[in-house]
Amino acid sequence: MARIAVSGGGIAGMAAALAGAKAGHDVVLFSGETNGGAAAPLPGGLQIAPNGWAALTQLGLSDAAASCSTQLNSILVRSLGRGTTLIHLPLAGGYASFSRQAMYRLLRDALEAETNIDQIAINIEHINQQTDGLTLVSSDGQSVFCDGLIAAEGGSGPGRRHVTSSSPPDSSGRRVAMRAQINLEHLPSHFARPASNLWLGSGRHVVHYPLETTLNVVVTMPGEEISSGWQQRLLGRDAVLSPLADPQISWAKTSLPGAATVACWRRGRVVLAGDAAHSMPPHLAQGAGQGLVDAACLGRWLDQSDDSSSLNPAFSGYARERAAAVGRIVQKADVSGRVMGLSGPAARLRDVVLNIGGPRLMQSWLAEVWAADATLDTAPHRQA
Repeated sequence: MARIAVSGGGIAGMAAALAGAKAGHDVVLFSGETNGGAAAPLPGGLQIAPNGWAALTQLGLSDAAASCSTQLNSILVRSLGRGTTLIHLPLAGGYASFSRQAMYRLLRDALEAETNIDQIAINIEHINQQTDGLTLVSSDGQSVFCDGLIAAEGGSGPGRRHVTSSSPPDSSGRRVAMRAQINLEHLPSHFARPASNLWLGSGRHVVHYPLETTLNVVVTMPGEEISSGWQQRLLGRDAVLSPLADPQISWAKTSLPGAATVACWRRGRVVLAGDAAHSMPPHLAQGAGQGLVDAACLGRWLDQSDDSSSLNPAFSGYARERAAAVGRIVQKADVSGRVMGLSGPAARLRDVVLNIGGPRLMQSWLAEVWAADATLDTAPHRQA
C-alpha cells in the first residue's frame, strides 16, 4: 500500500483520489478552498460521452450517475439562420448531461464513503522530491510526506510547473462563450427533448441540452460582437431559438480554453491529470470526460501497484497510455472548433458537406474520440 497525494478539488482531482482509494492505497486529497469537501463548481452543465460514462462505470459510479443525469438519445446539428437539420445522429447509450453541481455531489459522496481518503481544504504550494518519496508543503505551511503525487489542480498549479515548463494555452482569444441556465418551465416543450443540439452559423454556434429541470445553453461567438442586444440579433431571428433571446435571461461570459496537451506528463513521483495535463475546448463533450478517463486509467495502473516501490512503474504506464490517447483527441477537438467557427462561403460549404454526408462522417469522426461506443461505426442514421 502506498500513500498517494492528489492536488485539486475539481472533477479530475476528486475522481483521481477515488481511483487511488479503490485501488487500495491511502490517499490525501488537497482540495483547496472547499464547500463540503470539493471546490465550488462553476454553474451550468456538462456532457459526458460514452468514454466518460465507461470511466464512471470503472470508478463504480454508473448507478449513482444515472440517477442524477439526463440520458441524451441523439445529436442534432442544425443550420443557424436557416433552421434546417443537417444531421440527426441517434445515440446507442452512454451519453448524458449533468449539472456541474450534480457531478460534484456525485464525486463528493463517493469520496466520503471511502475510509482511506483524508481531505485537506488547502492547496499545495511547494513540491520537494526525495529519494524515498515527496514532501509537500501546503499554503498554510504544513508539510506532508507521501510516496507520490497526482497533480490535478489545473494548468497554472504547482504540479504542472513542477513537471513541465510549458505554459497553459492562452484563453484570451477573440472567441468567447456566453453561458446560461434556464428553467425549462419558461421555455417551449421542445427544449426538454433529450438531445444535444448544435446550431452552426457563420463564425458562431449555439449548443443546448436539458439538465433535468433546466436548459443549459452555450453560445460561442467573436468577443467583439458581445454588446447590448446581441441575443436578439443572433437568436431572435430564428423561430426555434427566439425564446432564448428574452432579455430577462442572465448570461455569463467565459473564455474558451485552447486545445493542448503537455509534452511530459510525469517527473519522478509526480504525474499530471485533468486540466494540468490537457486543455480541452468543449467541442467534443470531452472536457470533464477526459478527466474521468484519466482517473479510470490511473485506477487500472494503481491496482497493479502493491506498495511505494511499484508506484513509479504505475505512474509511468499511466503517463504513456494517456499521453498517446489524449494527443489525438486534442487534435480532433481543435479541428472541430475550427470547423464550427467557419464563416462566409466556407461556412456554407461546411453545411452542404454535412447535409450530404454528415451522419457517416460524424460517426467515424466520433468513434475514435468516444472509444467506448462501438455502435457509432454501424448505427443507423437518418436525416430529419
